[in-house]
Amino acid sequence: MSNSYIDGKVREALLVTKGSRSLAQNQLMVWAMKDDRLLKLMAQPFLKAISGAAIAGAIKRGITVPGLDAPPAKPRPSLSKEQLADILSQMGGGEVACSGDGEKPDAPRRPPAASTQAVAPVDQASTIRALAAVYAKNRKRPG
Repeated sequence: MSNSYIDGKVREALLVTKGSRSLAQNQLMVWAMKDDRLLKLMAQPFLKAISGAAIAGAIKRGITVPGLDAPPAKPRPSLSKEQLADILSQMGGGEVACSGDGEKPDAPRRPPAASTQAVAPVDQASTIRALAAVYAKNRKRPG
């Protein structure tokens, strides 16, 4: 039912603007500013993204909230540094050994690469560089 109201307004805007999409878009925006129902129906599918953008913008501008002294803590990774290093060392190729009920007893395990045992990267760029280094080290190049 809600789409029929929007569809009717779109048809009306296209009729008024003689089929011009850009002029019809402008007409819909003008009508939406005066018609709360039209505005709500048009914005509803995008409300989650709009509210997320509003929160991200406020946090970026340094909004303060009474009762909260610091920004929310970032979630901690559930894998240990050793587990992460093991996964990174296996990304270059070869079989990945399972750890659990379905593990093959003869599955080869590769030792962690030396570059992944260094201090964990702090930001995304460092992480990408570390992954690229592991890939380059483990990549087999023709002779």
